[in-house]
Amino acid sequence: MIKFLKFVKYFVLFLIILILSFYLFLNYYYQFGKIPDKSSQEVIENSKNFSSGSFINIYDIPKFSPDKKQKDHIDPSLKDWFFPPKDKNPSNALPSISLNKDLLTESKFSWLGHSTILINTNDVVIMTDPVFNRASPIPIIGKPFPYQNETSYEDLPEIDVVIISHDHYDHLDAKTMIEFSKKVSFFIVPLGVKGHLVRWGIDPTQIKELDWYETYVHQGINFTLTPAHHFSGRGISDHNKTLWGSWVIKSKNLNLFFSGDSGYTNLFKEIGDTYGPFDLAFIECGGYNSNWADVHMFPYEVVQAHIDLKARAFIPISWAKFDLSLHSWDEPIVRVTREAKKREQIIGSPMIGEVFDLEAIPTKHWWKNY
Repeated sequence: MIKFLKFVKYFVLFLIILILSFYLFLNYYYQFGKIPDKSSQEVIENSKNFSSGSFINIYDIPKFSPDKKQKDHIDPSLKDWFFPPKDKNPSNALPSISLNKDLLTESKFSWLGHSTILINTNDVVIMTDPVFNRASPIPIIGKPFPYQNETSYEDLPEIDVVIISHDHYDHLDAKTMIEFSKKVSFFIVPLGVKGHLVRWGIDPTQIKELDWYETYVHQGINFTLTPAHHFSGRGISDHNKTLWGSWVIKSKNLNLFFSGDSGYTNLFKEIGDTYGPFDLAFIECGGYNSNWADVHMFPYEVVQAHIDLKARAFIPISWAKFDLSLHSWDEPIVRVTREAKKREQIIGSPMIGEVFDLEAIPTKHWWKNY
């Protein structure tokens, strides 16, 4: 009996330590970021997009119903989760180019994988959703695909503005933000995201938060946060506590759209009617699945979004860097390219790290024989 009581005592002590450790991890691990401060929270609570303690989408459901003819609209079985396609991840390092920052001159662009894009307009260098590490707070999860030629922090030009679409790990990278705290002049983010950046060492005076349809003019460029149909959160208790969105970037030379992550809704047409036509749209095309069809687009929806936006051309993004769904790594670009050709739309497919402009948008299918 005495041995049993000792066992119970030590077991209870072990549980207390385990629970305390878990609590401390969730509340103090830097990767989770930080909830908005008091001043930001006051603005958030006055937002018409905030209700009952959380941000809400404009539409309840996507406009498009799933196309039952598409194989990816069939709900995955347990077998699909445990035995995914053999080419779910690339078998070799992907073709890529180490960024040559000297080539990133006026009105040029470079896609660095997933949703990280460099833009030079009005001689202002803008970067979207910089992620240079894992898409996860856990060191053994979310490893990026290997690239033949990596682009490091040292390869980047001086960055004037960083814009963030939302706070998910594949779009907001804590380690990158810590590195950028000394290298980037200004950050423009959705409501609530400022709290994360401040925790990671960025001066609050260098951060501007926006609500949907708000515009901030910085160095002569209009940055407008437009809606997306998505969600936010970095931990288990901060679901939809920060806002998400897409971006319209308008300078004297260019009118650009950056989608962030979104399911397909009538929002794209509304944005196109209000802010379009666009010279170029960067639109997410990866990570789709029937289980989350409301927050990510299938390839045929990506092309429709481009048409709705009234964009001259579009670049598929949010693929070729992380394993975030059950499809093969290159299926998004294969299918969206096929769909764009069928509908006679202009689609670009730059190699990762390649610098290009509107007069020569890359269209080579570099992923075919990598």
